[in-house]
Amino acid sequence: MRKCVVYEWKRKIEDGKSFLEKVAVGNGTFHQFGCDYEEFETGPGNYSTAIVEMPDGSVANVPVELIVFNN
Repeated sequence: MRKCVVYEWKRKIEDGKSFLEKVAVGNGTFHQFGCDYEEFETGPGNYSTAIVEMPDGSVANVPVELIVFNN
């Protein structure tokens, strides 16, 4: 299992403009890849995820673009 940093998108407002910023929310231990889906009017959309164990023992199903592996 590999150590990783978990991120999430946070909305920021600067100079009256709103944008999303990727912000680190904690470290975790990567277990394996998984998948999830989101419902749309035309049907489900599948996407890849990472199953990550957090230091407090909780488990997060994180979209793969929101994790970075440590060296």
